Amino acid sequence: MKKYAYLLLPAAAASALALSGPPAFLAASHPFPPPDRIREVGRSASGDALALSLGFRRLAADVWFIRLMQYYGAPPEMDGSSGPEPEFGGGTYPDFLPIARHILALDPYFTNAGLYASASLAFNLSRPAEAVSLLNEALLYHPREWRYVTLLAAIGYSKASDPAKVARLIMPLIMEPDCPVMLRQLAAFLNKKAGNYRAASLIYKTILETTRDQFYIDNARKELARLEGMQR
Repeated sequence: MKKYAYLLLPAAAASALALSGPPAFLAASHPFPPPDRIREVGRSASGDALALSLGFRRLAADVWFIRLMQYYGAPPEMDGSSGPEPEFGGGTYPDFLPIARHILALDPYFTNAGLYASASLAFNLSRPAEAVSLLNEALLYHPREWRYVTLLAAIGYSKASDPAKVARLIMPLIMEPDCPVMLRQLAAFLNKKAGNYRAASLIYKTILETTRDQFYIDNARKELARLEGMQR
């Protein structure tokens, strides 16, 4: 049965997309990646040059996102793989990451494309390291895009081979004043899983100091009591 890529958005990414409120961005040193950061994919050089010269980067990114969904929606046999068909959403798709990087190089503010590609890599294609790499690249231009950070934390918690590394990557953002409390709690769980109890305690204390939500307050107090016993 033919797979349609737009049906493959994993639950973690769907939750990230559901976060309400406008994202808070920090301006990068350059609004767009320079042309030499755009790597050719599938003989894209002439089209890329035309898009850059006419100022159509975002339109070109839209076109490439459609191509990515068509590529991922094709049966694995069309992708060059052999053997029995993998589970729904699985497969090899070796060009998935290069195309995703191409999209974000054209338009680093195409957040839905970044979320879709990263979540698919991590949760459908079982390539979490590539997903983390793509998210880190996306965060260069959206350093406070909480949906990216939430997905990064989710990958670190459930898929990454080194959750402690993911926890360290997102820690500076967790301490930002406008960081969502839900993301702080997820980061605290991630640090606890990685055995970094001191960092987890710091995050729970920050939750107590910054939120009025009783659910998170009660949970933070409970977890702090547990962590205190674990650090003795």
